[in-house]
Amino acid sequence: MFFITGMSTFTWILLAYVGLHLGQDLIPFLKSVDLNTPVLIYHLTDERDFIIRVRELFLIVGSLALFIEVAKAATSQAFGATETLLSFVVAVIFVVMFFMVPWAQNATFLILSLMSFIDATGGFIIELNAAKRDFTIS
Repeated sequence: MFFITGMSTFTWILLAYVGLHLGQDLIPFLKSVDLNTPVLIYHLTDERDFIIRVRELFLIVGSLALFIEVAKAATSQAFGATETLLSFVVAVIFVVMFFMVPWAQNATFLILSLMSFIDATGGFIIELNAAKRDFTIS
């Protein structure tokens, strides 16, 4: 159960992003998929199309993950330091990969990195506020 509720949602997004790039050599289905591959094409008018590519899909899922993580941190009674620490570790991995890995040096990965840091700092702030309410000095 820890892998679902205890792990940061951004861990799964990071694994999916890495799997998309590294899996192209191992999984035949992923050979034709990159960040510019259209996922949804909706024809609005004859001149305009609404297109969601893989990179936008990652950002949409990242936004939903950020909402889930903040809601989980704000409402959970058992939210602890291990989840916040894991969120910080994932955020640091995002940043290190952004600077060290060539295929991660794009705007999509940078925005996901920022979302991950917002998740980690938000969880930390929520945890500190909860601790401050529990600890009173008379």
